[in-house]
Amino acid sequence: MDEATRTSNPLLSQTFPIPFASVRAEHVEPAIRAVLDDLEDTLAALRRAEPPYYYENLLGRLDAAEVRANRVIHTVAHLNGVRQDAALREAWSAVLPELAAFEARKQADPDVYRVLNAYATTEEARQLDEERARHLSLTLDEMRRAGAGLDPERRARVEALRSELASLQNTFENHVLDGTNAYHLDITDETRLEGIPGSAKKRAKEAAQAAGVEGWRFTLHAPSYLAVAQHAHDRELRETLYRARDVRAMSDGRDNRTVIPRILEVRREIAQRLGYGHWADLQTEPRMAGSGDAARTFERDLWNAVEPHFRAEADDLATFARDELGIDPIEAWDVGYVIEHLRKARYDLDDEMLRPWFAMDRVQRALFDLAHDLFGITITPTDREGAWHPDVEVYAVHREDGTHIGTFYTDWYPRDDKRGGAWMMPLIHGGPTPDGFEPHLAAISGNLTPPSGDAPALLTHDEVTTIFHEFGHLLHHLLSETSVRALSGTSVPWDFVELPSQIMENWLWEDEALTRIARHVDDGSPLPDELRDRMHAARTFAAAYAMARQISFGTVDLALHVDHDPSTGGDPLAMGHEVLTPFQIRPELHAEGFLPAFTHIFAGGYAAGYYSYLWSEMLEADAFTRFKQEGLFSRTVGEELRREILSRGNGAPPADMVRAFLGRDPDVRAMLSRNLGADRVA
Repeated sequence: MDEATRTSNPLLSQTFPIPFASVRAEHVEPAIRAVLDDLEDTLAALRRAEPPYYYENLLGRLDAAEVRANRVIHTVAHLNGVRQDAALREAWSAVLPELAAFEARKQADPDVYRVLNAYATTEEARQLDEERARHLSLTLDEMRRAGAGLDPERRARVEALRSELASLQNTFENHVLDGTNAYHLDITDETRLEGIPGSAKKRAKEAAQAAGVEGWRFTLHAPSYLAVAQHAHDRELRETLYRARDVRAMSDGRDNRTVIPRILEVRREIAQRLGYGHWADLQTEPRMAGSGDAARTFERDLWNAVEPHFRAEADDLATFARDELGIDPIEAWDVGYVIEHLRKARYDLDDEMLRPWFAMDRVQRALFDLAHDLFGITITPTDREGAWHPDVEVYAVHREDGTHIGTFYTDWYPRDDKRGGAWMMPLIHGGPTPDGFEPHLAAISGNLTPPSGDAPALLTHDEVTTIFHEFGHLLHHLLSETSVRALSGTSVPWDFVELPSQIMENWLWEDEALTRIARHVDDGSPLPDELRDRMHAARTFAAAYAMARQISFGTVDLALHVDHDPSTGGDPLAMGHEVLTPFQIRPELHAEGFLPAFTHIFAGGYAAGYYSYLWSEMLEADAFTRFKQEGLFSRTVGEELRREILSRGNGAPPADMVRAFLGRDPDVRAMLSRNLGADRVA
């Protein structure tokens, strides 16, 4: 690509940070194809390589090219999630098959594989430092599992299947987004809104006014939907919104029930052509679990520990619903409502009561202060120029010696052009260089309760937990000090990646930390002792239900990727519903639309990997015991966490990193004791 074209396309700019506001749909295809050409040239150079071989001319060169490419690819993927319009979606969809096809070719390139295998036998390779040696080993293993050792016909088939899979997954996610955005419910009779918090009603009123209609507008976006599902006394209203959400990805033109079977079929064929029995073994082999069977055993053992507590909670909910609320039997649209009302009855506590103590600005300042105490970093607001939306804030991160280690964006509120959920997106992988430290760049995004009028955003405790969680992923990225960018930050096994995020959630339950974080929006007063005490008392309320829900997701994920055999003609959705049945309060309560909207496993990276949430939770619950024992704000423990885990990316086996921090192997009892209560765990 000539220099004029490169400089005129903001996606190809090398400025820091990225000029997001300048990116248009027409920039996408030429930029993606430019970096693919660069990567193709790099692979061609590797294929032509002759002895003597050197790391920097082989994997080092490839790593540098992938850094350049990922900057562009991650930027477009990010914008498609936070600022999607028809043109951008079309451009992204047009290049996805090319990206997937190239990635499949790169991973399975037999000539590059031959050269790297030859290099691995050299004396220089045997003398590599730990990071570079691991990079070589992981690259060869990844290429083997991608089919680099297959004959040309089988390899070409795997490449074609991977390209098709990328398109299918993109289609699945678009169906969910479109279905979510397509629905709204306008209410003009205010009596139907009894029980819904005032803040949610105010937002619904503003949404109706913005649409030019009377009354209150509710949508399927999380803050709006949950306000009804958990609080509306009008059972018919809860049912209406529930049913709309249940079918959002099951309608004509966006029916994921027709996409799921093919996704599973493609994944199974890929795995089998690579010599694996099923997708779960292919996915878990390089992870901490090591095999699909090990992941299933983990889920099964957890379920055996949790099920008795779950059954007791289910009976408790059913009794309360019948005797106190007149609901018998509980239906799917009642569950959240009953849980919230039992929590309120038992502990005089609900999420709405805590909102005034969790204003967004205060929460973020306290979080940044915590990061300074633990890791010695300073986070300050910086120039917002180039951000993709007015909601976006930008922050610079410096070490105590003044080194700029990274910049990040926050984008916390829902929009129609933004996908649901919460996530951290690594945009630029920086790190140490001979000339100093190149800063990282990333974004954390969510769909939290937005400000209303002149009032600040007031969050639930769950929403604050989401912020701390995504910030943990961000720290993993920003604190990375790997010299090999392919091993940087969150580029770790999937069942390890949630440790840094989930460990940050713990501070939101500690009195010493809550005194800093939870301050009243009006006068700055701390959370009253009585409210804090009620929070602690309610912490394990419905905890078995929450764990059962997570176990059910991991269990159905593994069942679909292990047991479902498309060649038999069985219906994977029917099978999935059967697997989910034991985890319901009542067997009839499984949602028909759950699997068609389960983007984590059908569009994201959690296919045969949803167990990772609880696996990582086991790790972080045990790791947090060090802070409990040695000091919540201990710089010593924080520095060890940074040095042994956060800074190392994938530069060492995760089990070794955990063992180095804990001084032993992890113990699942820390998680069970914390979640269920020490008195309920044998």
